[in-house]
Amino acid sequence: MGLFSRFSKKSSAEKIDDTVDEEHDVDDVVTDDTDAEDSTEGDSDESDSSMPEGSTADDDSDGPPDDEDVDELDEEALLEKSAPFDRSEKGPFDAAEEFPELNRLDLGALKVPVVDGMQVRLDTDDDSQRVLAVTLIHEGGGIQLQAFATPRSEGLWNTVRKQLATGVTSQGGEASELHTSLGRELAVEVPAKTEDGRPGKRAMRFAGVDGPRWFVRAVFSGKAVTDEEIRSELSALFRGVVVDRGHEAMAPRELIVLTAPQVDGDSETTDEDKDELNPFERGPEITEVR
Repeated sequence: MGLFSRFSKKSSAEKIDDTVDEEHDVDDVVTDDTDAEDSTEGDSDESDSSMPEGSTADDDSDGPPDDEDVDELDEEALLEKSAPFDRSEKGPFDAAEEFPELNRLDLGALKVPVVDGMQVRLDTDDDSQRVLAVTLIHEGGGIQLQAFATPRSEGLWNTVRKQLATGVTSQGGEASELHTSLGRELAVEVPAKTEDGRPGKRAMRFAGVDGPRWFVRAVFSGKAVTDEEIRSELSALFRGVVVDRGHEAMAPRELIVLTAPQVDGDSETTDEDKDELNPFERGPEITEVR
């Protein structure tokens, strides 16, 4: 079994709302209420002009804000970038910033750190074979990483986190926010079946970091949800990622496709390989509901 494997899935999604890993059984709980944003054309930088502007001297400020003012403030808060306060010093890094030298795997838009014993899975589109995400698997825990384009002055994580929570709860799951070294995370439990077919729950944690003109979403699964040591190791790998957004025009929320590395002996993944690399088949995150 080599370092790399490919896992194809039938999905042609290129937007953030449709690119949740199918293996995690959460496709049906992510709402798709951003059709207007999905139809946006042109460079994400050009959309800066569409940001809600701040209060001016012409605004009425002598009394409490009306409902429209409150809604506008909420929208402005959602558009704010969300990232660890020390992101520029400890990562994830932008390619234009200074970052420590590590043993990283070059996937084009993402340069991900690798450590001994870690497996790397490339999640590809079944039709185009484009690489949509990379999953790092270590000691039974996994972290899936995806990069998306954003405007220079707007973030996605606040909006995405809210949409994920709404989608999970609307389908009978549970979602709660956590404050960690990665910033605001979302811990979710979604309905799932145990190995013997009984109803249960599957636990995951979502993290997101807004950077300059990009957003990276991380999904922790397997033992990375319940084992603090394994999660800490995978979080450190996430902080060591370098994002190379590129200079081409991209629409907001557009998925930044990754590039498969050229590795000697790299071969197509068989069903047996996929099962062998999959840490999510069994694990303490599955709990039986009696």
